[in-house]
Amino acid sequence: MKLLPRLRQIAMVGSVETLGVAVGGIAGLLIVNVLPKDQYAAYTFLVACMTLILGVSDLGLAHCTMPIVGQRANEQPWVVGVCHQVFRKRWVLLGLGLVVVGPYWYFSSQQHGWSGAAYLVASLLMVAVVLLALREHYASTVLLILSQIGTLNRIAVASHSVRIAFVGVVLLLPSTSWSMVGIVAATAAASFVSVLLYRKAFRTQQIVDAHLDAGTSKKVDADILRIAKPLVLPGVFYQVQGVITVFLVSLFGTASMLAEVGAFGRLAMVLIVVDRVTNVLLFPAIARAPMGPRLGAIVAQAHLAYFSMGAAVLLTAFVFPQYWILLLGKQYESMTSVVWMVFLASIVMNASGFAFRTLSVRGATAGQTYSIPVTLITQVLYLWLVGVSDLRSVLGFGIATSMANFGYQYALLAVRWMEWRKDRPVFADSQARL
Repeated sequence: MKLLPRLRQIAMVGSVETLGVAVGGIAGLLIVNVLPKDQYAAYTFLVACMTLILGVSDLGLAHCTMPIVGQRANEQPWVVGVCHQVFRKRWVLLGLGLVVVGPYWYFSSQQHGWSGAAYLVASLLMVAVVLLALREHYASTVLLILSQIGTLNRIAVASHSVRIAFVGVVLLLPSTSWSMVGIVAATAAASFVSVLLYRKAFRTQQIVDAHLDAGTSKKVDADILRIAKPLVLPGVFYQVQGVITVFLVSLFGTASMLAEVGAFGRLAMVLIVVDRVTNVLLFPAIARAPMGPRLGAIVAQAHLAYFSMGAAVLLTAFVFPQYWILLLGKQYESMTSVVWMVFLASIVMNASGFAFRTLSVRGATAGQTYSIPVTLITQVLYLWLVGVSDLRSVLGFGIATSMANFGYQYALLAVRWMEWRKDRPVFADSQARL
């Protein structure tokens, strides 16, 4: 692709994703500023439960579609068939996620005294969000592989607009115990609109509901097993790790501490822009690129750019922490001195995820299981030496965990990168296709 069209595409996707993150960030910051701490603590907990349920439905399956489709991304029936085959398994695992998270939800809810009709309705709405989210993931994966970037952008804008409108209405009303229900309903409404628009897009672009034949399904299942099997244990482990800070605070901390951890998560949303742009533009290109120096150059340049952007954001957290705290409101003023810890943990963890996605889109998922003992040893040492008695120590736990992940993922990537730079026939690559 020539430079000018590439820059135009980056600008288009970047502007839409920036708008999406801006709208989501504004909505999130409004929620942080307006909701009382006790309601925001419950909201943070429910979001963590939703994230964990969706994570259990994944267990490495989300990383199978691109490497299996490979260089056949222009064959619509093949793309839809592969995505169907992968997401059928995700729906099965979704039931497992509900069973796993249910007891955790019940225990923590009882511990913090979260009950009543409003809380139960909010919890049920979160389950609805999970069901809608999986449908969204399927449709967006198909359109992404088919390079329907414009359609994805339009649906994203519509979904973000619906959410901010609902949140605005809720926050304009008097604050009651049902305010949190309205906030969760805003997320559910946005997801529902997205699903409707995805269905319309499939009809408009004549994307048929294709399924693979029995023989091809077996071959695709074998590829799914090859790619996802090394990710099952790490998948379970890291889905818990994704909400480990909220998990620890919900079990051993106070509701106020939980609200502070959730509020700080809003500040790191600026990093999501880069992640979403790379998901749409960079990783499909890495998945399709043949082995050789060009692939090595793409990977190296992308990661250098990612580090540079992360360093710039971290610098602002050191120099201007007070301005970041202004976004959260006066009830979080006491946390100004630890803003840098939030950004450091988020930047390092996002970077390790960036390395992992680079590996997974090439089907290079071997070796991930050994990341579990590396992370666990780091966490046990931290808890033994420091503990998690206050917010600063909880954030330090997040930094230690992020550093362990970062070191391991980039060690794996460095080994693979050396292989990818070498010229080799396409069929010899780990992405050899059916």
